[in-house]
Amino acid sequence: MEISTFELERLLEAKMAERACQNLIGRFCMLQTARRSDDIMAIWSDAPDARLEQPWGVYDGKDSVRRYFTEECPAHDDLEARKGDLLIDALSTPVIEVATDVKTARGAWFSQGLRTDKKDGEINCRWYWTKLAVDFRLEDGVWKIWHMAVFPLLEADYETPWYDMPKLTQAAFSQYHADRGPTARYLWSFHKDNQYPLGHPATPKPYDNFDLEVGYGY
Repeated sequence: MEISTFELERLLEAKMAERACQNLIGRFCMLQTARRSDDIMAIWSDAPDARLEQPWGVYDGKDSVRRYFTEECPAHDDLEARKGDLLIDALSTPVIEVATDVKTARGAWFSQGLRTDKKDGEINCRWYWTKLAVDFRLEDGVWKIWHMAVFPLLEADYETPWYDMPKLTQAAFSQYHADRGPTARYLWSFHKDNQYPLGHPATPKPYDNFDLEVGYGY
């Protein structure tokens, strides 16, 4: 099968975009561990509909996303708040699809994470695994995070098997203040009485250009 020069150029563009998006999400995870909120916002889209969805709700617009990272998360230079603080998201199983027009891309990952923070004055260590779904957008030749959705997978204290942990409820997130509730129909996390949900999130499939039915941001 012959491939035209145009098709070859598009294939190369798509491959470069895929690598850029993979590097971008890896950079985000490293910046989040260091609590470098301003640097995170530098790689976030300036589009009016940029957003972040956490299990407790949606932060609409870049200013709201900034509020989450700068006000609801410990600041990099707040040494007192950062004592005992450690957040790591180790991503795996990347599935990335770049649009045929090479203007957007979408990806999904598992994150084998851990959290260490203070709870009632005591250091609390726990596993925190999630699923990450992201839309990316090309802006002035630079790929940016456009929409991000974080879905719980399992959470357990370090010394407790996750099989024995209680069900996750919205009460666990009372300290956060999103703009609106989550778009997910229900809060799912591993529990011995729960069945793993299919298509949550959906695995990215090839697509030509972004629309409301394709992306994760709606």
